[in-house]
This record gives sequence, C-alpha cells and structure tokens, in this order.
Amino acid sequence: MKPPSVDEHDGGTLKSFPIPKPSQVRLLVVAENTFETYPVPVTGELTIGRSGQVDIAINHPSVSRRHAQLRFSEGRIEVTDLGSANGTKLRDQLLQPDQPVEVHPGDVIELPGATVILQAWDKSVQRQRRLWSHGYFEARLADECERARQSRGTVSLARIHFEHGRPQAVQEVLVSSLRSLDVLASYGPGEYEILFLDTPRKQVESLLGNIARALEKLGAKVKLGAAFLPEDGRDPDSLVAKACAAVQGSPEESASKIVVEDPAMVRLYRLVDQVAANDISVLLLGETGVGKEIIASRLHQKSRRAEKPLLRLNCAALPEPLLESELFGHERGAFTGAVQTKPGLVESADGGTVFLDEVGEMPMSIQAKLLRVLEERRVLRLGGLKEKQIDVRFLAATNRDLEADTSRGQFRADLYYRLNGISIEIPPLRERPAEIEGLAKLFIAEACKRFGREEELELSGAARHVLLTYPWPGNIRELRNVMERAVLLCAGGTIDLAHLPVDKMAATTAPSAMKSPKWKEAATGETPDAITVADAPAVGLPGRPLSPELEDERRRIADALEKCAGNQTQAAKLLGMSRRTLVYKLGTLDLPRPRKPRP
Repeated sequence: MKPPSVDEHDGGTLKSFPIPKPSQVRLLVVAENTFETYPVPVTGELTIGRSGQVDIAINHPSVSRRHAQLRFSEGRIEVTDLGSANGTKLRDQLLQPDQPVEVHPGDVIELPGATVILQAWDKSVQRQRRLWSHGYFEARLADECERARQSRGTVSLARIHFEHGRPQAVQEVLVSSLRSLDVLASYGPGEYEILFLDTPRKQVESLLGNIARALEKLGAKVKLGAAFLPEDGRDPDSLVAKACAAVQGSPEESASKIVVEDPAMVRLYRLVDQVAANDISVLLLGETGVGKEIIASRLHQKSRRAEKPLLRLNCAALPEPLLESELFGHERGAFTGAVQTKPGLVESADGGTVFLDEVGEMPMSIQAKLLRVLEERRVLRLGGLKEKQIDVRFLAATNRDLEADTSRGQFRADLYYRLNGISIEIPPLRERPAEIEGLAKLFIAEACKRFGREEELELSGAARHVLLTYPWPGNIRELRNVMERAVLLCAGGTIDLAHLPVDKMAATTAPSAMKSPKWKEAATGETPDAITVADAPAVGLPGRPLSPELEDERRRIADALEKCAGNQTQAAKLLGMSRRTLVYKLGTLDLPRPRKPRP
C-alpha cells in the first residue's frame, strides 16, 4: 500500500513526502535546565504534563497536570491539547482543546516553558523539502540556540537575497542543494533564510558556495550572508544581525543614512566628528544594538585614515587561540593546522583602523599582548621571531562596565586606560524617542526597496503610538527587524497593529525602562498625553476612564469573547482582526485574558 503523504501545511508550503513510521521518530524535550530524548512507540499514547502520573513530566508552573497527548499509530502521529490552562501551540497556531491535529517529523510543539521537537532519526527516511514561514523560522532559531547552549551543539544561519532570477528556478536550486535536516524559509520577495543544525562550518560554507554558483548560472545577482554559533554570537538576534549584514549593506553604508534628531545625539555626533580628526584611542560604550559599529565607521570615515582599511574583530566570538592568531597573525608551523603564514588583523590594518568589538570579553592573556602592541606600536606574529612596526588607530566597544571590571580584576587597568583615550557613551533608543519614527521610516523605505515594493508605506497612528511607547531593549537593531517584518506582512499601504509583534511588545514593562522626561517632549500625533512615562504602554489603565470610542471597542471585544466562550482565535475572527491584535487590545483596554479551566 502506498504510504500516506502530506501536500500542504499551516507552517509553510510542503511538497509531498512519505511520513516516517513512529518507530523512526524520537522526541526531543527542551525545558529550563533540561534536554531529554524520548523514544516513541509504534502504536500507543504519550501524555505530557506536570503530574508525576504522565509519561513525559515537565516541572513548570505554567504546564497543566495533564497538558497534552501524543497518539501514535502506523504511519500517523497526532497531538491533542487536553484542555490545558495555558494552551499548546503547533506551527505558531494555538490548538483547540480535545481536537487532535496531525504532526510530522521536524514539527515543533510549544508548551509554556518547554518545547517538544519530533525528529526523524532513521537515515534511510528521506523526505522532501518544505518551505517554512518566517514566523516558524524565528521560533525554530530560538529553540535551536537554546538547545545548542545546553548541549554545546552548533547552529549556522544564512540569508540569501537575489535579483534578476526567476523565483521558481531559484527555489528549485535551493530545494535540490539543501539536505533534509536543513530548515529553509521564505523571508520575503527575493529573499530566503536557511538554518543548518550541528553542521561543521566548512561544510556550511561549501553548501552556500554551491548555491551561490548555481544561482549565478541562472543569471541571478546574489547577496549572501552567514553567521555561526558561537563564533558570531550566542543568541538569535546576534546571529540574524550578522547574517543580514551582507544583505542590508555595510556599516559604512548605514552610517551615511543616519537619523539624528535628539539633542543628545546631535551633540554626540558633533563630538564624534571632532574626535575623529586625531588618532586618540576611543572607547564606545552602550547597550547591544545602539549603533556602536556605525559610530566606529563614522570615526574612521572622518579621520585621515579614511582611505585605508577599517578592520573589525568581535572579541567574544572566537576562542582564545584563534583570537590571538586573528589579532597578531602566525607563521607557518606555529601550531597544528598553520599550513601557511598569515598576517594578523593589526598588521593588515597598517595605516588604517582596528575596531575591537566586545573588547570586555577578551581573555587576560590576550589583553597583555594587546597592551604591548598599543605601547610599542610593534606586532609579533605567533611563532615569529621578528617584530614589525605598525601605524594603527584602535577603536573599542563594549556593553560592559569596564571600570567596574578593572576594580574586580576582570580587565587589565593599564589596557583600559590605553583604550580609553576618550569614551563616548551612546544612549539607548528609549532615551532618544524623537528619532524612533524617523528611523522606522528609513528602515521601511530600505525594506521596500529590497523587496521590490514601489508604493510608499505609512504608519498608522496606533502603530506609531506603539513604536514610541515600547522601550526597545534591542535598540536600533530590534527596530530594524520589526520594520522589516511589518513590510513583509503589510499587504496595503498602511502599517498597523496587525503588522507588529504586539504580543511581545505588550508583554514588556515599559515604565521601568523609560525613565527619560524626553518621552513627554517627543509626543506628537493624535494622543500627545498617551506617551508620557506615566501612561506607557497602555492606552487605558486601571482607574483611568477611557474615551467613548475606546469604551465602545472594549465592550465589543468583551461581547465577542463571551460569544466564543473565551476562545481568543474565534473572537478575533468574529471581530475581523488578527489574534495578536486582539491580545494587544486586551492589554491596552485592561481586559483580562480568558483562561481555560484547569483539568
């Protein structure tokens, strides 16, 4: 008998493939401080929950005693939410209680505080490529980064952008070039993203090289960026930022498209241009994502060294032996694998600038050697005998408190004073709200250009309000990602709440983060008082009356939830809005989120 197959699926487009037998599948359960593998029966059931009476116990307060059930039969696997209090998700969709849904190897089942992954482990099982959505890709990347952190595995990420190629032909190249374990997703028009799991870097680079050459043969103009955990970062945001760098343009290009509206930033850029004229070492301070690399690029561009190279090194990305080799170079035979002489970063940047990002993560042994280079302006390759004179300017950046680290003995005080000829602290985005809307419009325009959208997209008043009241913990990097996502989701000419990740944004406690009085000064739009610190992020707060329009909307939402017995997905459909917009409005209108009864 012909094995069953699947043609379509909520998480993305799926080409038909034979479904492996349950005996060829295993379950990976990732929870806090837990990474467990479970075999599954050919036929039977496995129950997941917090109780000691279930088959797979997850000790998390948000997991119900009997939360969900997996049923296995020949050629078929189903998952059922058992009426849990906080729900079960599959392919970004909340499951209806007591309604079984078919799952397949590669699917991710999300529970509060835990993730269950179905994996095909029999190498003889071959399934064809499925093209995932960006939402699934984001969730899977976060899961795999957490898994790699606990199991010391590796994760690699690639972003591919093409122009002048036929989309169908490009997709066929990707499908035929990748392996069954690789995760392929469509990011937007002319752009794909790929997740490689537990694959050596050389193998990933070889695969990407083959893909690039195949696409170029089709006449496509290709931009490709890649990031590797842990070398390029240990969290999803860092990896995505690194992979997107080649597609989005270099920091030098970004530095020419800056938005400077806040008075503090006007003064900062005036200082940057003044400091750039001489060779003093500069230490850039600020949270992750505030734009330290862009400031470093501007310092280089405005200096007498602008025609010489600006070379960057992330000190947190490489293990100690590789970091030393990258900085100072090595002679042939200096260590196992050193098959040829290699000049280091400092030597290669002679006449130019070296930018040391995350310098606070540099090992103490390397700090001592770097200090000697700074003092003597000479560099000695690893395994070398003769020093070489160099002419290099050093810029460094960190989000750590290096002064506190020196007092604790975690960073050399003499190196700190050498690097800190002058320090420039870049304020977080929440402290310069006057720039948020300008930056958002800039990122929208860049995304429209990349995705071939000719119409100009505008921000609705509600979307603008959310952008201004959200504290932006990821700063400019996060704002760029949110705007790109909004452009992809927006089918019309206006970006509204439905196109923003309001679930995440509403869950962030803004008032504690937004301490600057500039929030009130920056208020522009229909509701100027709505973005003061006291009011953010909610439109209506307990004890404060709502406008008649908002009160009417609150009543309509409450009625819809009552008609749908608290089912938020059905209520959202009844109201003609997305579920995430409904969830956001529940928070802003001070409506309690419905909870299912505990079993």
